Amino acid sequence: MSSARPPSADALHGWLLDPATTALEPAVLLGELAQRLQTAGMSLHRISVWIPTKHPELWGHQLMWDPASGARVVRRSHEVSTTVDYVGTPAEALHRSGAPTLRCRLERVDERGRFAMLAAMAEAGATDYVLASLEPGNAAAPWISFASARPGGFADDEITRLTHAVPLLTLHVRLLAAGFATRSLLDVYLGANAARRVLSGEFRRGTGSEIDAALWFCDMRGFTSLGDCLPARDVVALLDRYFEHVAASIEDEGGEVLKFIGDAVLAVFPIGADDAQGACRRALGAAVSALDRVGAWAGDVQGAPQPVAIGVALHVGRVMYGNIGGRERLDFTVIGASVNEVCRVESMCKPLGEDLLMTEGFVAALGEAEVVSLGRHALKGVAEPKELFTMRGSAAAER
Repeated sequence: MSSARPPSADALHGWLLDPATTALEPAVLLGELAQRLQTAGMSLHRISVWIPTKHPELWGHQLMWDPASGARVVRRSHEVSTTVDYVGTPAEALHRSGAPTLRCRLERVDERGRFAMLAAMAEAGATDYVLASLEPGNAAAPWISFASARPGGFADDEITRLTHAVPLLTLHVRLLAAGFATRSLLDVYLGANAARRVLSGEFRRGTGSEIDAALWFCDMRGFTSLGDCLPARDVVALLDRYFEHVAASIEDEGGEVLKFIGDAVLAVFPIGADDAQGACRRALGAAVSALDRVGAWAGDVQGAPQPVAIGVALHVGRVMYGNIGGRERLDFTVIGASVNEVCRVESMCKPLGEDLLMTEGFVAALGEAEVVSLGRHALKGVAEPKELFTMRGSAAAER
């Protein structure tokens, strides 16, 4: 096979070296790559790119293109590594062997029969398949694959064109991997909205913006005694499950978890233009859901000295949403009197014997709801006593 670069490869290399190309979104980059290869005369059945990432739940991102669906990005969980989506595939074989490439000519019965995935692709019209590791020898390397729809498979000059493009494609994939990892880790540790703000440039200490929001604060009843009775590893596992139920309830209603503080959770439901009622209703829906979910799960908790339960407080107000901290360690969170108040309200759940408390301001914004006043109560650090409410007739109140 000739190592000389075909003339059509020069245009592709020029595009891959163009700084503007590095700014393209992943799906756009893959779509333009496919278009340029097709314009150069290549008949393509599919292109796929695997990009591993650093994320507690995601194994990586797969960029996929085909003529019918175009380009898209698919998120793959760690569980994929033990399923038929990876086990027994060409990608697994490449990782295991450490080889730089793997090729199967799918018009040959013996070659397409090597992998069930390729047999299915052959049935769909693919004639040739080339998989290239972008870090040969790395057992978890990113890779790129091309499948041809041309009778007879890839021509020699097409293989040469792809071979010469791989080094530059590797650089683009490494940039994409860095971007995915940055966004993924910021999403996990800051939350999606805060991550977007930081990536857009809101990362200087003391910067931020004032927002109106429904505020959520909850904690677990009797957590201190749990720590005394259970091994630390079991306590962490229990907290993970508890936070999973609470965070899912908040996120399902469009809220944003800002902080896990010991066994407590601080979250916001930002208020859009004239939509305080909508934000408060979503916060209340999340509270009822969390109380139900934690209540259903609590019966399965083994070794706890008392049933696992939580208290939730809901408030509404204006807060500063931004960066605070020291010069070398910042936090992106909300600050303000309203945050202090919702924390103090939650501390009243236990003495009042309620698992859900709402402030007068929250109830006013909520609108019509079956609420019951619990009277006015002094809150530590708050100048005036506040009237507190709970729900009657809800699943939370009936337990």
